[in-house]
Amino acid sequence: MPTRSGEPTARELAASLAAKEMSARELAESYLARIARVNGALNAAVHVDHEATLAQADNADRALAAGERRPLLGVPVSIKDSISVAGWPCRSGSYAREHHVPKEDATAVARLRQAGAVMLCKTNLPEYTWSAETDSVIFGRTNNPYDFERTSGGSSGGEAALHAVDASPVGLGSDGLSSIRVPAHFCGTVGLRPTVGLVPETGVWPTTKDTGMLDMSTLGPMGRAVDDLALLLPIIAGPDGVDPLANASPVGDAGTVDVAALPVGYYTDDGVATSTRGTRAAVEAAALVLARAGAAIEEASPPPLEEVPEIAFGMMAADGGARARADLAPACGRHVDQMTRLLASLEPLALTAEGYFELIGRWAALRGALRRFVSNYDVVLCPVAAGPAPLHGRRPSDDGELTDYGEYGYAFAYAIGGLPGVSVPAGAERDLPVGVQVLAPHYHDHVALAAAAVIERERTSAVPLPPLLGT
Repeated sequence: MPTRSGEPTARELAASLAAKEMSARELAESYLARIARVNGALNAAVHVDHEATLAQADNADRALAAGERRPLLGVPVSIKDSISVAGWPCRSGSYAREHHVPKEDATAVARLRQAGAVMLCKTNLPEYTWSAETDSVIFGRTNNPYDFERTSGGSSGGEAALHAVDASPVGLGSDGLSSIRVPAHFCGTVGLRPTVGLVPETGVWPTTKDTGMLDMSTLGPMGRAVDDLALLLPIIAGPDGVDPLANASPVGDAGTVDVAALPVGYYTDDGVATSTRGTRAAVEAAALVLARAGAAIEEASPPPLEEVPEIAFGMMAADGGARARADLAPACGRHVDQMTRLLASLEPLALTAEGYFELIGRWAALRGALRRFVSNYDVVLCPVAAGPAPLHGRRPSDDGELTDYGEYGYAFAYAIGGLPGVSVPAGAERDLPVGVQVLAPHYHDHVALAAAAVIERERTSAVPLPPLLGT
């Protein structure tokens, strides 16, 4: 099944390359040309090395000619710029890393290479990955491909923006609290936040496993088709002997899931931030799609979620932001205003050891409640955020002043829960795409992907394509 724009999926591209219908060099050249055409408007790619990318493509062509068969052989893949690619800058949006060039790939990147992927480019993100808006002093902001006055989300905003306009077939992002799912939702693309522990964090900056975030942040695949998320997940999953919280839990096969047999719960309001009419309609439409496929659906009531933003930011900044300030000190104060304000606002959140242990208790209780809730079903549907992409620096429900992150709590909750979640386009509002969050019990990523694929297939016509796509 091709992508919404009619372009081949990454899996289809791999098959075409194996069948000698095109060369890996031709494919890489076409994506490099697309990036050149759209990047002036989007500012989504922050490092492009034509020579290195084409050299990788030529190597893939030689391997294909020799009869090698690997799942991504010759397929271009974009990488978020907080994730190390050997020999390419990895600046994480900060002058603190302005000259950092890693010598080794991140574990997940190395696994993509082993599967035959061609590194296409590094993509934009907010400084230190710490924002729902992709903007930094070193790179500038990324614009939404549907409306340049609107945000692509963060922190994996560059990835989602490129995928939306077919300038990258598939890529690798990270999700601390919402950073894969929200950009995909805002840009009309797809993204999977895997179950915590499935994908090692090794080779990512900033690290999170040695902070108050514990295991909440994870790498995950992003792209233009749900099937490609299912293609990449087993490639990048599995322990590497370095990340202390990565585990060896198996990755299921989405193709074995009988969607007609799934009990599905859905909700459109989390009791904290009221979602927009178009957001509610998208969730309800997705539920009806699964009902028509034979699933038993019912309206569900999540556990109380009022504490979600407080717990999320409390865990992130239990040290009052001391680690972040130390990491970013080499930037010598060169930050966007949002980061400067954030670093200052975190100081009062510093906790004593006693206070941190109390917070850990609240976090664990909420994680348990969320896991019990989702385990009542095979799939749960809900919004990704309270509304579609807002104007830069504004809130998603009505473009009003962004005074807190309550409207992102729909996504934050399941980062705390450590649960797998797919963002898949399912509707539209004000000519902007609206995604739906498809959740499943932990280690049932394949079930969430199977349900998301059904929604994707049935709701494609309800989601507009970005005007920039045809350029």
